[in-house]
Amino acid sequence: MSLISDLTAYFLRVLASFTRAGTPAALTSESPTCRFRLDNESSDTITLPDGRKLGYAQYGSKAGRAIFYLHGLPGSRIEAAAWDELGQKLGARIIAADRPGIGWSSPHPGRTLLGHPEDLEYLAKHLELEEYGVLGISGGGPYALACAMSLPYEKLKCVSIVCGLGPPDIGMGGANWWHRLGFTWGWRYSPLIFIRWWLQSEPSGRLDLTDERRLELLQQSVSKSEGSAQAKDLEVMKDEDFLRLYLRSTRESFAQGFEATLQDGRAMCMDWGFRIEDIRPDLPVQLWYGKLDTFVPLNHGVQIAARLGDRAHLRVEDETHASISGQRMKEEILRGLVSST
Repeated sequence: MSLISDLTAYFLRVLASFTRAGTPAALTSESPTCRFRLDNESSDTITLPDGRKLGYAQYGSKAGRAIFYLHGLPGSRIEAAAWDELGQKLGARIIAADRPGIGWSSPHPGRTLLGHPEDLEYLAKHLELEEYGVLGISGGGPYALACAMSLPYEKLKCVSIVCGLGPPDIGMGGANWWHRLGFTWGWRYSPLIFIRWWLQSEPSGRLDLTDERRLELLQQSVSKSEGSAQAKDLEVMKDEDFLRLYLRSTRESFAQGFEATLQDGRAMCMDWGFRIEDIRPDLPVQLWYGKLDTFVPLNHGVQIAARLGDRAHLRVEDETHASISGQRMKEEILRGLVSST
C-alpha cells in the first residue's frame, strides 16, 4: 500500500492487534501536544436492539445543529476530532459512530450499506435528536447516500458528501492505478490473509509500536514520497498534528483486527441494494469534489449529481483528495450543512 494511498484513505481517508469486540483500542502512555483531540473523553457506547454495541463520539457544540459524521476507509469515530473546533465555532454538534467491527462497535457479519443508517437512527433516538444532517467523507460517501435513501424524511434535513465514492458501476476511470485496482478488484475478491499482509506493510499498521514510533516511521515515508506526491497532498502529510490524529484513528480502526475493514471495502464495491435515483426528491445533497483527485475521481461526483438531478449541488474545486477537506474548504462545507439542517 503506498503512503499516499494510506494517508489519503483517512479522508477517504493498518494493524496487528486483536482485542475483544467492543473493547477500546489501547492508548499509548504518551501525551503528545496536538491541536486535535486524541482522547476518549467524548466517546460512549449504546446497546442496539440486536444486542450489538455501537461506539460513538461527540465533538463541537453540544447545543449545536446535529450532524452525523461518517468516517472514511479506513477510519473511526476519532477521525471527526478534526472538526471539533470548527463545530464549536459554527454551532455544529458532530456525532461520529464507528461502523461495525471498528473501534468500540461490535462486529456485524454480513452487514450492508443500508444496515448502518438503522444503527444511526437508533442512536438519534437515544440522543433525542429532532433533526439532523449527514456528512460523509470519502469512504463515508456510500453510507451517506444510504442514509439519504433510508433515514426518516422528517428528521434528515440535508446530506453533504466530500470526495465520496459512488456506486461501482461508475467505474474508476481517472483514478491512479492503485485505487483503480483496489476498488475494482481488490476489496471485492481479496482474502483476509492478503488484506492483513497488505495493511501491515505501512507504519499505521504497526499497532505493536508506540504512536511516537509509528509517527517517526510515517514521517520517514512522507519524506520518501516527496518526489511523486502532489504538492497539496504533501502539505497535508507534513502536518504533524494531522499525522497524530490519523495514527490515533487507525489505532481504533483496527483494534478488533482486519475483517471489519475488509467488510467495509467490500460493501462499497458490491451492489449497494438501492439506486441513487430513488432517493427522495426533496432532500438537498451537497457534493464537494476535487479536479486533482486521483483516489475518488471527479467523475464520481458528476455521476452522483446527474442521478440525483435537481436535488444535488455539485462544487468542483482545484483540490486533491486530501486537500478538499482542508481548513478553508472544511469551513465552507460545514457552514453549508449547518445552514441547511
